[in-house]
Parts: sequence; C-alpha cells; structure tokens
Amino acid sequence: MIKNRLEGDQGVQPSAPQVVSTSSATPVNVGRRRLFRAVGGGAGVLMAVSAKSALGGGVCQSPSAMMSGNTSPRPGTGTTCSGGLSPGYWVQPQHSPNWQTAGAVFPQFNGTIVTCTTSLNQVSFADISNQGTTIQSLFTGWTPIGTYQGDVSLWWVIKSPNDAMFGGPGGLGQLLRHLSCAWLNAGYFQGSAAKYPLTKAQVVDMWGQLRSKGTYCPGSLSCIQPWTASDVIRYIENMYDTNAPVDNLCKK
Repeated sequence: MIKNRLEGDQGVQPSAPQVVSTSSATPVNVGRRRLFRAVGGGAGVLMAVSAKSALGGGVCQSPSAMMSGNTSPRPGTGTTCSGGLSPGYWVQPQHSPNWQTAGAVFPQFNGTIVTCTTSLNQVSFADISNQGTTIQSLFTGWTPIGTYQGDVSLWWVIKSPNDAMFGGPGGLGQLLRHLSCAWLNAGYFQGSAAKYPLTKAQVVDMWGQLRSKGTYCPGSLSCIQPWTASDVIRYIENMYDTNAPVDNLCKK
C-alpha cells in the first residue's frame, strides 16, 4: 500500500522487472517516435534506432512489452509511438486547448496567468477559481493532506508536486504528477501518426494497484518483480518526447 512517501530505493536505476508469463502481452509499437512498416512479405523493418533497455532513457513501450522484453512490434502496423509531453508542457496556459483534446478541463484562475522570471506573486492554489479536471475524479482514494479536503486540479499537482497537500518532497506528488501527464498523453496521442503506449484505463490501473498493493504489474502478466511507484515514475518520465522545464507562473 502506498504510504505518504514513495516506496522503493530513491535514485537507484532498477533492473528490468521479471515476469513469469507473457501469454497475452501485446507489445505496443516502436521506440520513441520510431516507425515500423511492413515490407515485401510482411516482415517488420525497423526504420530507426531500436528502443533502449528497460527503464533506461528513450523508451516508448507499454509496460507489458517492456516487462516481457519484447521490443518488436507486430509487422506492418505503420504506427509511430509517441512518448508524450512532459509536465512543463501541460502546465502552460497557452496549451490549455490541448487539455480539451485530451478529454480534460483546464482550470480557471482569478486573474491572468503568465510566465515570469521572479518568485514574487507566483500562482498559488488559492488563485484557482475552478479546478477543472480533478485528481479525485481519476485517481480514486486520494485525498489532500491537511485541513483542505476539497477538489484538487490535475494542473496543480503537475505544477506543484511538492505541495504539502501531496505530502511534501518525497510524498505522492511526483507519482500523481507523472500519472496525470500520462493520462493526458493517453487522451491526446491516439492516432497512428503518434500513439501513446498507455491507455487512460491503464494509467488509472497503475494508480489503483500502487495504492492497494504498493506495486504495479500489467494485468496480462504475472510478475516476479513488479514495479514500485519509483519505477512507474521513471518509466513515464523517460518516455517524454518533449521534456520542457516547468516555468515560473505568476498572476498578472
């Protein structure tokens, strides 16, 4: 079960999780933005560099494909895998229309939110007048730490994962932050030209398993060494195609 702090060794690159069975695991196509196409008799031909080792950088695979060690796609799919967009992208107000495309609602604020270079007048949780899509609506069972027990926007955990309501540094904020981005990416990248390797349901299942058991294993596998919360964070984070920094945001 998830505590207020992440389980698993911090700062240690884990080995690839071991599995007992891969009976129904279907690998999602290609490494980061990598394209496979069928040629001639239907054999899959790699058109770019193959994916790196499990939980290393630049991986664009489903968890079941990664855990089973299968880096090849089904031949002839012609699908490009997108590793998705990072917190620094999703937090920006100018990208709010893409929240709608992803099936989410960007929050509303008291005042205008702008990028700034100062720490003065930074956006606070109290500046959010409408939370938009909330953490509680997706990740069942999570509640804020502290006196405030109302709804909390996905946007707020993407922007401020170390807030006290998430348990501060080392709390659940980083897990919720990257799961939130994964959920948005799953909704945004759905076409064959750019397909995210997770579905929204799989992202929610990651949270459910981590919350109830403290570890995650895809439903198609029987894992000897399932992923911890830290492993899940690394998996999502290492896939990002665009890893933009989270800028200071101030109220104008």
